Amino acid sequence: MMKPLCLDDFKHKKINPNWSPFDILLQVTEVDQLKLQKSRHNDYLKHFLYETLPPNLRFKFNNRKRTLTTLEEADDREWEAPKPKLKISKKQHKPVCPLPPPDLPPKFKQHVLEEMGGTGLVLVIQKTIFYSDVNPTASRFSIPFSQVKTHDFLNEAEAKELAHKTPMQMCLLDPLLKQTSITFNKWVMGNTSLYVLTNTWNSVVKNNQLEKGDMVQLWSFQVNSLLCFALFKL
Repeated sequence: MMKPLCLDDFKHKKINPNWSPFDILLQVTEVDQLKLQKSRHNDYLKHFLYETLPPNLRFKFNNRKRTLTTLEEADDREWEAPKPKLKISKKQHKPVCPLPPPDLPPKFKQHVLEEMGGTGLVLVIQKTIFYSDVNPTASRFSIPFSQVKTHDFLNEAEAKELAHKTPMQMCLLDPLLKQTSITFNKWVMGNTSLYVLTNTWNSVVKNNQLEKGDMVQLWSFQVNSLLCFALFKL
């Protein structure tokens, strides 16, 4: 196998600084071809000389060749970068305490449970608001299935109603603790499914100054067995 070109291969070449890149490429090709021919000639000579050796000398030659190869491999391994040793900490790992479940702030929670008589608070989604959520033309807040914490906030009748593409009118408690009537629906677009809040969503965005990048939570609860939502801005 021929070794790659190196500087020594060009020591007999006179380099003209006025050469174009194409001229330089021609010179490199010429040197490469000469080196290839020389390599093939050397291989031929080695093979010819080997065939002329008596059997006992061939055996010694093969043993020496294997020894040299082993030494070269050992030398290569010696120059390999040492692998970093993993440090094993002697300290015992303390058990990680689980994070407490998310909860609404006391004031917000009190308004839902006491002033509105709500029950069964469930976190539906926590998400970052995207431009499409505050785009007046779209006028909708998306709740992708892939980000929904649980679908158990819907009872069987509500789930069937949405499955038949029947929008639901419900109450939304916005971040300013104001109640707004809003439309809740389910959209299926190809392989993607999502819930949406529509119709009066633009007024919620405007009144609460919601912007792209805001982090919000949407909670569900029931008032007199009717589904309601609470939107909290983190």
